Amino acid sequence: MDRFEISILRDFYGSLLTEKQNEILKMRYDEDLSFGEIADICGVSRQAVLDSINKGEKHLAEYELNLGYADKQRRILAVLDSVEDHFDSLNKAEIKAKLGEIRKILED
Repeated sequence: MDRFEISILRDFYGSLLTEKQNEILKMRYDEDLSFGEIADICGVSRQAVLDSINKGEKHLAEYELNLGYADKQRRILAVLDSVEDHFDSLNKAEIKAKLGEIRKILED
């Protein structure tokens, strides 16, 4: 996973992580701190930071696999972008169909 994906998943599922895992992931991916800097701030070893990051990333991936909220958001935004890009040329039936797509994504 890239840092952008981790930040998105942390927005959705960060509260499900331990406070320490969430904070370490925030420092690493949102604040772009090094392992050494994080270790100094948290008073732990660099290895402990790496372990926490690996466990946190693993949990985020598992939550997304099981819940899929980030994927649903991406799919809904893609439909909305499509409507926005073609709004002037869409008729009422096409708009209703796009709204149906969004409803289906939310119900899945």
